Amino acid sequence: MGTLFRVITYSTDRPKTLGTIGEALDKAEKISQIATDYEADSELNQLCDAPINTPVFISDTLFDLLQQALQIAKITEGSYDPTLGASTRLWRQARMTQRLPAPPLLEKARATGGYQSLVLDSDQQTATLTRSGMRLDLGGIAKGYAADAIFDHLAAAGLTQTLVAAGGDLRLGDPPPEKDGWQVALRTFSLSPTGSLPLKNCAISTSGDLHQHVMIRGKRYAHIIDPQTGLGLTEQKAASVIAPSASLTDPLATAACVHPDPKKLLKLFPDASFRVLSENKTIRPVKNGVFEKK
Repeated sequence: MGTLFRVITYSTDRPKTLGTIGEALDKAEKISQIATDYEADSELNQLCDAPINTPVFISDTLFDLLQQALQIAKITEGSYDPTLGASTRLWRQARMTQRLPAPPLLEKARATGGYQSLVLDSDQQTATLTRSGMRLDLGGIAKGYAADAIFDHLAAAGLTQTLVAAGGDLRLGDPPPEKDGWQVALRTFSLSPTGSLPLKNCAISTSGDLHQHVMIRGKRYAHIIDPQTGLGLTEQKAASVIAPSASLTDPLATAACVHPDPKKLLKLFPDASFRVLSENKTIRPVKNGVFEKK
């Protein structure tokens, strides 16, 4: 998935635990093989290559991923949108060449997206793409989904004092021995942490352009795409979200960066804690829940 997965867990049986971790990582690898848009023969790309308006039977894993992604897209009104794959591919190329895409190419890519054009049938377990040229991109949820899968496999084996890290996504279980929680340091616009939180039995994800950005014609662009322009975000933001699962925090951190009024997300997801900061100091931070104490 283009990132490093790390697992920390506490156990008295090292050989058995290492075997369980290996099994869990195998599950994550299978999710990656299904959900990646980098491999031409992945199940996700096979779905995208199918004729439009044609229901395609898909695996349990892909259906579950798409169902969760589509639900969040609907609630956030497209601030997180898994159907922006064509724009994602175009923007990847722009970041490599450090050249902005031509306006006609941008418009063509943007015209292929729109979560309303992805139709799921839970009875038949099918997915239908109803817009020509639509490509799916699950990069904003698949890592979190895989982190949850790893955590759940270890927890089922009795390994509940566990941390799973997948890039900017963390899935946390019971705290380490003699600790109140896992100390999670937060970064915003510099490599130095701005603070830490003792967290347990939850997930936390952070999105922003600290590590992934590009300068083109003197302007800084993030890797996170603005659905309105098809280009990377130009306003520097850093969003962190705490919720029960990484499948939720991963896409919500993206949505919090993209949404023009992230305060609305606080009402839409009352059980989550948000912290959205802007490099522009005239814009007030958005905080609630756990983050209000920081």
